[in-house]
Amino acid sequence: MDTESLLEQLGLSKTEAKVYLCLLGEAPLPAATIADRTGTSRSSVYLVLRSLVDSGLIDAGAGYSSRYHAAPPDRALAALLEREQQELENRRQQVEQVLPDLSKLFEQSTGADGELVEILRTPSLVGQRFDRLQSEARESIDVVVRGPLQVGGSNEAELGALRRGVRARAIYDNAILADPVVAKNLSSWTSGGEQARVYPGALPMKFALFDAHTVVMPLVAPGVTGVVAIIVRNHELAAALEFLFDTLWSASEPLKQA
Repeated sequence: MDTESLLEQLGLSKTEAKVYLCLLGEAPLPAATIADRTGTSRSSVYLVLRSLVDSGLIDAGAGYSSRYHAAPPDRALAALLEREQQELENRRQQVEQVLPDLSKLFEQSTGADGELVEILRTPSLVGQRFDRLQSEARESIDVVVRGPLQVGGSNEAELGALRRGVRARAIYDNAILADPVVAKNLSSWTSGGEQARVYPGALPMKFALFDAHTVVMPLVAPGVTGVVAIIVRNHELAAALEFLFDTLWSASEPLKQA
């Protein structure tokens, strides 16, 4: 990538980058000469020069016929970075200002009846939604785990939730403990705070319950291959599955690890 393109990535316009490089190679120069050598119209070159002066990339003498010269590159690039950091901070403050209103709109859009249903049709989408729900959990995550395992990895989203003080419980089918992903990561999950138990028989189903409100459940759909899962935000369904989870939890044994 050439230097001009790099300067553009740092926030300069194409014309600003050309003018700055022109002045680096030969300076000081009057505005008319800069316009000719960079192919910039004389009517707009003063606006470009003023922008570069304001940004600290070039310096100018006094008066209408002043000459311009480039600031040292280390100073100029530092000025660019400072400008980018200031713009980023401004955006962060704008996000903080607008976030409460947007969050309120989102909560309203999920349905005044308290119910929203989503169907997820690919493993990657299931994984993304599962991670997001763990990251958004405020109080509890309860998961019934049996094969086949659809979401793998180290589950950093759960570990992050545990660090925030979210209670996480998991009931494992005895057979799933031999799965390579579970075998590799289970000790880190439990040491991070996950409460784990093993069900002595075959689990009747698998699901995840977040904050006693949102349910994620894989589905078997006739004629459909691959992963299909459903997300339901409904207090009544969540309460029924929470009762089922507590029943299975009581019938399960604490996990024993070497």
